[in-house]
Amino acid sequence: MKSFAILYFTILSLTCFGQKDFFHAVVIPDTSISLVSDEASQYAKLIQSENLKEIIYYLASDSCEGRELGTKGNDRAGDYIGGLFEKYAIPKLKNQNSYFQQVGFTWVNWDKLSFKINGVNYKQLWDYLTIPNQNEDLELKTDEVLFMGYGIDDAKYSDYKDIDVKGKVILIYKGEPKNKAGNFYITGTTIPSTWSSDFNLKIDAAARHGAKLILVIEDKFKEFVDANRQSVISPVINFKNSTSSSAYKTNSLYLSSTTASILMSESISKVLKARDKINKSGKAHNLLIKSNLEISQKRNIKSIDGRNILAYFEGTDKKDELIIVSAHYDHIGKRGTEVYNGADDNASGSSAVIEIAHTLQQLKESGKRPRRSILCMLVTGEEKGLLGSMYYVNNPVFPLKNTIADINVDMIGRTDDKYKSDTNYIYVIGSDRISGDLHQINLSVNQKYSQLKLDHTFNSEADPNRFYYRSDHYNFAEKGIPAIFFFSGVHEDYHRVTDDPEKIMFGKAEKIARHIFLLTWELANREQKINHTP
Repeated sequence: MKSFAILYFTILSLTCFGQKDFFHAVVIPDTSISLVSDEASQYAKLIQSENLKEIIYYLASDSCEGRELGTKGNDRAGDYIGGLFEKYAIPKLKNQNSYFQQVGFTWVNWDKLSFKINGVNYKQLWDYLTIPNQNEDLELKTDEVLFMGYGIDDAKYSDYKDIDVKGKVILIYKGEPKNKAGNFYITGTTIPSTWSSDFNLKIDAAARHGAKLILVIEDKFKEFVDANRQSVISPVINFKNSTSSSAYKTNSLYLSSTTASILMSESISKVLKARDKINKSGKAHNLLIKSNLEISQKRNIKSIDGRNILAYFEGTDKKDELIIVSAHYDHIGKRGTEVYNGADDNASGSSAVIEIAHTLQQLKESGKRPRRSILCMLVTGEEKGLLGSMYYVNNPVFPLKNTIADINVDMIGRTDDKYKSDTNYIYVIGSDRISGDLHQINLSVNQKYSQLKLDHTFNSEADPNRFYYRSDHYNFAEKGIPAIFFFSGVHEDYHRVTDDPEKIMFGKAEKIARHIFLLTWELANREQKINHTP
């Protein structure tokens, strides 16, 4: 009997599934086959939309202030989750008497900024951009700026040859020089070198030669600001005792084309001629620009504490092997008085993991335990760069060598433009990247119990959204641990103040949470652990 139907065929799916026979971007189960009713399906019914709703409404309430890492609202959300685990009588981690894995961070943002050209003040985000974790405190006054072409120091082309930049402010363009034929001087081809793609090379070159500050002419300033706005408006978070700067680093500041023109003033035509000479000859041309520049920037640096929240369920005969079910409970906080409640992102995924933990505890109390151990983990700092999960994989509570899979849940409470009113679907990302078994088991569990449309479109390496790299499962996958990511897609309220709990489709969230429980239960109880062959 045919188990699956093909919704459509796409070339993207070939990238997604490599050389296997999985040619479906979307796999639709055969609904002529009845759903299986067994013990596992009955266990899954313990997950109820009413419980998910209660959790989501609390986490996405104004009292949690958007749950941004380092805020009281984030602490309040963490205390609430820990309190639920206590209420459910889930045992605390052995030898710790706690559900929490403490994670230390450093919070960096600008305390004071001032940028003046010839006595006139210019505005951060409008006229220039300076990013706090790419800079240090700086007080600077100068009446000259040295134009240094592209700021490259390479054996095949160097802007630093025979010139002293120690203690100077330098002005550079992004990219690298190329001739009229369109060939770059460093590569000798139409393909640019890493000097174009990795700006840190230019920062390190300037620092090695002793430059005090790099001013960068950013031709696409608006797009650049949009891409880096979060790093300026919200504090940048680093792990405690880590640093974003190196011994060779120097400060950098990006100028809009208009601001750069004001800085260059009467020298602008000379700068443009110098740039043209560089591109024509492939040789450096430097130029001293007379301009009064005053810069004052001071960072605010403080230590904050974050917490991953762990509910551990010990298995029976295969207890040394571990399945992790993860979701991030943090969000992006407040902007002024507006609260970004993050009901879908990711109170929805958090509620699923919390209810899976609740279900596992109920089963344990009735004498039903999984063969393998299961860790339900709510991680912090995802919105700051997958930090909580990154911390865990580098400081695991249980050995990573015994961790056989991570099942990650992020945004399962809404629909996107593709599916609109159709709630019977879920995007599946990463299932086949490391383990073909994981992919096949998910298909099998879905056909047997859930019969959701499983959409693998975003698993493609050609996907411009790069979702595979944007949630917590990726840190496990990077360590070679098979990982699967469940996601409903983005919508008009993504990262907006309108991502509120009344818009959550609780029946949809319930069905997906039950599917994730059933997949977890299958992985924890099957005889053979999954393989590591894509």
